[in-house]
Amino acid sequence: MVAPSPPAVPAATLQLARGSYERCSAVPDFYACFYRNLFRAAPDVEPLFTRTDFERQHQLMKHALGLLLAFPAQPDDGAVLLTRVADRHSRRDLDIRPAQYPSFVHALVQTVAEHDPAFTAEVGDAWRAAIAPGIAFMQGRY
Repeated sequence: MVAPSPPAVPAATLQLARGSYERCSAVPDFYACFYRNLFRAAPDVEPLFTRTDFERQHQLMKHALGLLLAFPAQPDDGAVLLTRVADRHSRRDLDIRPAQYPSFVHALVQTVAEHDPAFTAEVGDAWRAAIAPGIAFMQGRY
């Protein structure tokens, strides 16, 4: 069975989100702040990180965000990009429920707003639109 194509995200939207991603990734405490915001938005997620090496986790998150931002621009088989991440977060491993993803998106956009000096409402909307296909893919793999 062929995986369906991710919903189209305009190239300008992807470019806006990726530019913001580059700016945020350059800020030393971006990922630490993201996890603080995530734990405030979804306290039920925090216990999953009790034995986490956050230095390593920050690198994993940086990679995962890159995959989420690349996902909409991939051809029909682009789902391969996120399959490993989605499977890791599914009920078969970390058990991140589909209902928890909106808190992830909220915490991410909040953190971007706090760390991207060029942040605007349009940038926030670009992030939401750019990662939506990847988030939907991950939720569907639960």
